[in-house]
Amino acid sequence: MPTESEAQAAQRRALLAPVARLCLEAGVPVRMGRLEHPGEASVVALTCAAPDGTWDAALTVVRARPVPDQYHDWNGRWGRDAREGYDLGSPGTLVFELQITEEDDGAGERLREPLEVRTAGPAPRPVVVFELLDGERAAADALILWWRRPALFHTTPPGPHAKAARRRERAQADRLKTRQAPPVRLMALPEAAEPIAARLDARALCANFPRAHDGRFHRSAVVALTPVGGTPSHRRGPWLTARRVGDGLTVSVDELIGGNQEHRWDLTPWLWNRSYARTSRRNRWQVSQPERVRPVVEALRAGDVRRALQMTGVTADEQVTRLLAGTPTRTFRAEYAERWVNRLYEQLADSAPWRFANAYEAWQAEADRSRTDRPVTLFGLKGLNQARKPKIALTMSGDQPMLCLVFTAGNLVLPRSLWTLPADFPE
Repeated sequence: MPTESEAQAAQRRALLAPVARLCLEAGVPVRMGRLEHPGEASVVALTCAAPDGTWDAALTVVRARPVPDQYHDWNGRWGRDAREGYDLGSPGTLVFELQITEEDDGAGERLREPLEVRTAGPAPRPVVVFELLDGERAAADALILWWRRPALFHTTPPGPHAKAARRRERAQADRLKTRQAPPVRLMALPEAAEPIAARLDARALCANFPRAHDGRFHRSAVVALTPVGGTPSHRRGPWLTARRVGDGLTVSVDELIGGNQEHRWDLTPWLWNRSYARTSRRNRWQVSQPERVRPVVEALRAGDVRRALQMTGVTADEQVTRLLAGTPTRTFRAEYAERWVNRLYEQLADSAPWRFANAYEAWQAEADRSRTDRPVTLFGLKGLNQARKPKIALTMSGDQPMLCLVFTAGNLVLPRSLWTLPADFPE
């Protein structure tokens, strides 16, 4: 790209001045600056930055050529040469080019346009918006809309989770029906599984089995009770499992990867195995006296997840902190804020945050992961159609549990029985 001449710099300033006026009238703080390219000359641009420094925008003027109609859906109306387009003396139509870069959050997403903008810091931020726009009004509107985007998608965190309350009430009512035998049926089991199944506590299994919002046994839940034959949790092998069939539960043996099962009870055998019926309260709940964490439970019941986390010393990374406040994690994905915030509060409503540290320690000890502080997934946020999914994970920051947002294609998950409120925890 040839070095920008004084004449072209003056031409750009004149073309950008009306756009700057429209932005300033709308309350968007823009200024004349430079669009920088690594190893290349820079050009005059209208620049803007996020108040928290997470993104930068640059609007300049380039020469572009129209794209055939049949390719508009993918390429837009205009295309420009990656180098010669910045030479205003080259052939083509004058259009506005908007580039926005934002901090990488680990999603692995990149814009199709490979060009990146140099920013302060050790590495360029990825380009998340690249547009060629007709006219001053369209250029100003694009920048104004981006500036307002976080506020447009800000959502109010939900209050008490009514469905979770109904589920708890129904489950509690079922546990009080002590005279009725639990509807559990054993399928034909391989010989190796019979001694294990002989220790099955049907009443405990029914009391602790995952519940749906209506309080009934969850229709799609599969509980991996214990491996048959000592299969490691990260490998596929036979597991004794329980699932809902009709109004009851059926116990059988299935081939699955234990580490991928959110309902896995081999680390909490007292939930189904009568040999562990005398397990102490502290081992079951990580607290000997329920009254000590009653304020935490009450805060969760009231929908005040942030207060419950604070009371138990659980911290959160920058992105989870944003979601807890109802704010988008990143501006270019702001439209997912409401869905992700609701999902976060829904899942944490059933959590027991004072158990997080012990849960992470149990996960580390299971496969000798003590030398790593890698986060382990609690649950997914859903919504993105890509291999690396957004998930809420648990790690340790010093001696404090920390929730973080990760993007991963892996299916490894921390068993819910380690970090949620136990079914037998007194109301």
